[in-house]
Amino acid sequence: MTLDELAFRLNDFNGEEGTTFDALVTEQDILEVTCSNNDEFPIHVTQTDTQILAVTPLFNISEVESGNVDELNAIFLRLSPAVPLSSIGLQGETYILFGAMALSTRFEVIAHELEVQAENTIDVLEAVEHLLA
Repeated sequence: MTLDELAFRLNDFNGEEGTTFDALVTEQDILEVTCSNNDEFPIHVTQTDTQILAVTPLFNISEVESGNVDELNAIFLRLSPAVPLSSIGLQGETYILFGAMALSTRFEVIAHELEVQAENTIDVLEAVEHLLA
């Protein structure tokens, strides 16, 4: 399934919990997906030859209160196993939530994983908001 096809199907889909999607392929061939259960943090979806990658930028390292980066990283390390279908990482200077799926993943599973990633974003940010400036 191409990113264009995925966008088309997502825009016409309602998740099990009533979640809707707004998906648009950007000029950089990245599918930007906004889920109705978290419309503040879009998920960037791209494909490689072997997998589908879903990345949600959370915040820049400069947004962490001075002296709290080590505590933030420790919280993320403890929190990561408890966040289903997502991992936490650092891409350049930006903390991200990300997940990967096989190219053969069924559409309904892709939609579910995007829905869960949107929910996980809220949970992760709530867990560390006290460390952000």
